[in-house]
Amino acid sequence: MSTYPQGYPNPYNWKMILISQVLMILMSFVLSLYPQYFLPVYILYIIVILGITSVMTMRSNPLLSERKYLADISNSRTLFEEKKAGELVQKDEEYMKKMQEFAMASFKSFLYMIIYIIAIFVFYDEVLLKIVGSISGYERLLVYIIYFEALFLFNMFVYRRLVKFQTMEVMAPQSYKITEKGILSTDKSGVFLHSRHLINAEIKENREKRYIEIHSQTSKLPFRIRLYTTEIDRLLEVLDRVKKLELKRQQSSSA
Repeated sequence: MSTYPQGYPNPYNWKMILISQVLMILMSFVLSLYPQYFLPVYILYIIVILGITSVMTMRSNPLLSERKYLADISNSRTLFEEKKAGELVQKDEEYMKKMQEFAMASFKSFLYMIIYIIAIFVFYDEVLLKIVGSISGYERLLVYIIYFEALFLFNMFVYRRLVKFQTMEVMAPQSYKITEKGILSTDKSGVFLHSRHLINAEIKENREKRYIEIHSQTSKLPFRIRLYTTEIDRLLEVLDRVKKLELKRQQSSSA
């Protein structure tokens, strides 16, 4: 099973593997001639990989591809607004525990990444430079290729199991509003969902903890949306109204 959430590109698909192999050969060639430039060359490699991954993410990540509908949601008439959802979120001990676990996992991944980067540079300075200093030509190129291939295999089979892409399974905005075109957080969480994804969405309610949870079947979001409020019935009524308005629009456009 992939450790990467739905909607995010796996850096070890065949395209990224091919790109990485080409870049590693280029790095090996450059460093075989100028071994003192390992730091800028490796940083450039990381920047290029991150750039390519970002482009792939923009094309495949529904959070980014759906952003064009943000203005549509925001500019529509507001039907319901909840400004104190954060107070209810704080009272939900189970959700707060999940948030703490997520924060701890993210911190551990960041710590592993820092240690890994330091280890790479220490090994290069203390071991690899001494090896390449005693050889030249194709032998030096071969050593660099073996070094980067070893790093690549380590990343694929070991490092990515330590540093995993972290996402919250459930997103609960501290404040939000429902408009005629969908759901939009009014805090900094960036949560939104267009009304066309509400039609076939699974909606669960928890009156004890005062929230409803929306799991979209069509937007392919890597998380579920949880809306806390003391007005559960009114929120459900508004969401039902939004779905009916969307169905009416779709019927009108197809007629």
